[in-house]
Amino acid sequence: METTNMNSRLSTVTLDLDRINDFRKSQTSLLSATSDDASGQIHEKMPLEGSYAIWNNRGGSGKTNLTYHLAIKYAYRHPDKTVLVVDMCPQADLSHAFLGDDEEGHDYVSQIGSLKKNPMILDGQQFIPRTISGYLDLYTSVGLPNNVDPRTFLFNVSKFNNQLPRNVYLLCGDTSLELLGKAMDLKRSSNTITPYTNAWRTITQSLRIFIHKIGERRGIKLMTFIDTNSSFNISTEIALTAADKIILPVSEDHLHRNGFEYLFSLLYGFSQPSSIYSYYRHYSFYYRADENGVKLPKIHLILCTASSINKETKLGISNNSLPKPEEINNCWHFVYDIYTKHRDAFEIHSNQKLSPRLSSSSTSSNDQHFTSSFNNHTNNLIQIETFEEFMSQYVMHINNESNIVSRIAVKSHSPLLAVKHPHHSHEYQSTAQTFDKTLNDIVERI
Repeated sequence: METTNMNSRLSTVTLDLDRINDFRKSQTSLLSATSDDASGQIHEKMPLEGSYAIWNNRGGSGKTNLTYHLAIKYAYRHPDKTVLVVDMCPQADLSHAFLGDDEEGHDYVSQIGSLKKNPMILDGQQFIPRTISGYLDLYTSVGLPNNVDPRTFLFNVSKFNNQLPRNVYLLCGDTSLELLGKAMDLKRSSNTITPYTNAWRTITQSLRIFIHKIGERRGIKLMTFIDTNSSFNISTEIALTAADKIILPVSEDHLHRNGFEYLFSLLYGFSQPSSIYSYYRHYSFYYRADENGVKLPKIHLILCTASSINKETKLGISNNSLPKPEEINNCWHFVYDIYTKHRDAFEIHSNQKLSPRLSSSSTSSNDQHFTSSFNNHTNNLIQIETFEEFMSQYVMHINNESNIVSRIAVKSHSPLLAVKHPHHSHEYQSTAQTFDKTLNDIVERI
């Protein structure tokens, strides 16, 4: 049985060149309606409510926990909107948090990924997993057929867990994503083994096309949250280009200038570490994205979690691995310096999302051309002029206790305030309510 399933899965990644040639000749309509041809140029006909990637290139920063809680909180606050959650991390922890185990105690995610549950049947014979890997494999090989509704890839999480809001839909993660990434990299680097005239652009935007195809459905107001992988590979690149904005979780434990420098270098090409290898920048993601007309997301918010390490060991010796206060301050000033030099990498805040002391400010004349090119309602946009204003509007802090209760809720497959925690229940509820207020503040800015 396992061998049959494996062969069935492997068949979905087999490249059929005859099918691809037929596709190119006569069936370009198989491409997403948001793309006008096989070049991968997206025409975004209908504005979506928003799309956010929760990303940091360092593991353990709380990306999955934050994605889980933001999606649930946003869904409760906006019951009239459809919340799409995409699990682009190969560990698929977010999907497991939403779906849990089946009635026999088996992990739903592995059951779905191995075609043991809920397979999609294409043309009556080809079995495709209803996961992110299933979609990406299909789309990057032959496109998305017109007879395949992209919504069939989604799971309404409330049907697996009635504690969760009914307007949350999951594009399930898959532990095969890392393996599939190798194949997608090969396809993306060649126009001869895919149906696309610009394979790099189309494959890189494959998830963005999926999201916009969902959002074009009549009556849908779509908000998307994307959990990402720490490794900066093709799946991360696909996830980031699918989003308009980035929410960046960071831990105070790892708050160093070098970390931010590397992050900005990976995504935007800022602060290149050495001129010795400058030639190889032509192979970098940001360079290829610019070359192919692929939009990069803007930084919306930085969420800093307090240190989870005791300031002193049991021996009373200071832990020197933690950044010192002056190092933390220097780090934030470095980020502000990046902001002043590269404002186009940050979302331009509007009056509605700013504190009263800032909303009365006006946009300076030097920035009027910039703001008009990124937003039509220029009159609502303002200029943040000081370090303090930058920190107030782009950086939020989460205490370590809130981080702990968020993890407890995720492991319990429950909304934050619905967790039944028999031990220290009063302490849990008190901290959970504090974190819930923080989540409300974040959602207010979305």
